Amino acid sequence: MNKELCVLIIEDVPTDAELLKYELSEAGIPFISRCVAARSSFLKALDDFCPDLILSDYSLPSFNGLSALKIAREKCPEVPFIFVSGALGEELAIELLKQGATDYVLKNRLSRLVPAVCRALQEVEERNERRVAEEALKQREQALELKSRSLEEANTALKVLLKHREEDKATIEEQVQANVRKLVFPYIENLKRLKLNDNQMSQVRMIEANLQEIVSPFLRNLTSAYLCLTPREIQVANLVKDGRTTKEMTDILNISATAIDFHRKNLRSKLGIKNKRNNLRSYISSIS
Repeated sequence: MNKELCVLIIEDVPTDAELLKYELSEAGIPFISRCVAARSSFLKALDDFCPDLILSDYSLPSFNGLSALKIAREKCPEVPFIFVSGALGEELAIELLKQGATDYVLKNRLSRLVPAVCRALQEVEERNERRVAEEALKQREQALELKSRSLEEANTALKVLLKHREEDKATIEEQVQANVRKLVFPYIENLKRLKLNDNQMSQVRMIEANLQEIVSPFLRNLTSAYLCLTPREIQVANLVKDGRTTKEMTDILNISATAIDFHRKNLRSKLGIKNKRNNLRSYISSIS
């Protein structure tokens, strides 16, 4: 016990007060003390002495221990209050403990004083530690509650932003579809009415088909499946999906049949069906 205790002694017999101080000193407890015997001096000591421990006789000429206990419970409820009296009946002792006394010691058994004091001070320390721990826990709970509320607010804001983004995306898709149909498809129809040879007509139809896919809702799935493909491989994949023969593809793309076969093999490899029996056209259609 390193802290110097402020011990307030309520006692009207000086020799009894000295015996209490002697017991504490013999136990090696560092302390300073003040002795009072009247109500006024007791009240003053509570304010300016700020005791860590109160040792009180029960019977005083103009003041009694029970009154002192009630005042102490009201003004400094955390300070241990130990009765040190010449005689206390069992019923009175129980009543004093019920009223808030920490312990009691008989004057003819002062050997019990130091253990009672140490026990009382230990209880105070444990209460303080528990209060600090509870306060820290309360602060952590409040911090977690604030963080949880902040996350909920952020989550709500994110949902709103995502909803707006989806709405913007749908609006853009509708605008793209409308623009292509109004500004591009009419010219394609005009081209189809011209005297085009078979190869030219095939090219125009491929342009029309690809534009249809671009503005079609299913393109979102098709694009994700085709992310790893080169532009030429995407062209070949679209022609395969449309059921075009190798010869038709060579005419449309103006590349050799060997190149077409090369791109077919790359498609099977990148789509994960190399050396499998999957039909390339059926597989491409399924992932589209």
